[in-house]
Amino acid sequence: MNEHNYELREDFSCHAIVHRELGPGARFYDSPDTITVTNGNKVVWWWRPEKQHQQIKQETEKLSELFAQLTKKPEEFTPQKMSPERLVKAFVKHYLKLIIDEKTKWYGNRFYYLVKARPQLLDMDKLTEVQKLDQQHGFNYDLLGDTSHWHFLYLAAQPQGYAIELDIESAHFTAFLRQPTMFLHDPKTRAKPYFISDGGAMGRLRDITPQLPKWFRFRMLEIIGSHEIEYYQFDPVAGLSEKKVDPHVINYGMAFNAVHKAIYTVYQTMAEVANLVRDDLLRSHTDSFILKATMSRTAETQMLTTLAERGFEVFCKGIGYAHYWDIDKGILGFSESNGHIEDLEELRNRHGVSVKAMPREMYDRWSHWLPEIPEEIRTSAKHYEFVPKKSIPQVSPEKLAGYWRNE
Repeated sequence: MNEHNYELREDFSCHAIVHRELGPGARFYDSPDTITVTNGNKVVWWWRPEKQHQQIKQETEKLSELFAQLTKKPEEFTPQKMSPERLVKAFVKHYLKLIIDEKTKWYGNRFYYLVKARPQLLDMDKLTEVQKLDQQHGFNYDLLGDTSHWHFLYLAAQPQGYAIELDIESAHFTAFLRQPTMFLHDPKTRAKPYFISDGGAMGRLRDITPQLPKWFRFRMLEIIGSHEIEYYQFDPVAGLSEKKVDPHVINYGMAFNAVHKAIYTVYQTMAEVANLVRDDLLRSHTDSFILKATMSRTAETQMLTTLAERGFEVFCKGIGYAHYWDIDKGILGFSESNGHIEDLEELRNRHGVSVKAMPREMYDRWSHWLPEIPEEIRTSAKHYEFVPKKSIPQVSPEKLAGYWRNE
């Protein structure tokens, strides 16, 4: 196999020109933090110039140094070659030493069905066939319904009122780490999948996890669990770049199964908790719950115990008056807005929705998730409110970061 020739460039605005210049067959890969153009063994790539991508760049370089030191293979972690995706792949190969051979590269069809075939059948409204195949493959149709195993979604009929949002910390990665190994064998028969030895890879991953940033952990699961690759190819006749997909690209075999079993486990856990809290739930999305502030302490404890028994840690993400128009658009207290800001302002104005400070007794009820209220505010203010701030370090792993103010 020919050695790739990497060229890291800084003229980010020229990536489209380079794509055309490399001629027919050149592929353009659009990744979260980088742009890459390849043709044969030539690889030309750029870091995106925005601040958040430059932060990932710095962390990628630091991790490259760390992995080079730990593996004693600096040539495999050259910073000029290390995009986040290439770093993850080198980490899996040279640090985790995950061996993908003739035996372990076979993944079966159970989880490929869950990831690829099932969504396609749902798009065609073939629900009867999906129900049948779910049963054959060992998945719960009544649980999954017409949604993806990546995202458990729930929205109450009237999703509004005083509420608190709790989030599972690194849910998918935690579920993955709790599995015995990184290799889940999927028999060709209808027998249940079972884990086989991965040569200690999962143990090595557990050991180094505290040093891995969140984006790296998520990107690793995404890469191992990938089933296709998207790219753009330049058509010189039309003068345009056409989007193409390499289907059935599963590079990690049995580890692909293990990743998607972990994701399905999170979905099952979210559904179980939703069933447990019932009418106290206003909204649930993937790994977070928005719960009524009137929820009893007993019900809260039962929910947290259930999650802890499954190895999940929970932190507070927000608190205050909640109003949701759909699963993705809504407000929660005085917290910083995330996306859809213009849509939210229009919806709030149209429906006359304003943010209200929670009553004192509700703040008191949930005080174990919040910093202490300053004495001068508690004693002198008629009304006060808590403002979560993501830019402020958390008070503790459990407590929400932010500040108190007079209303």
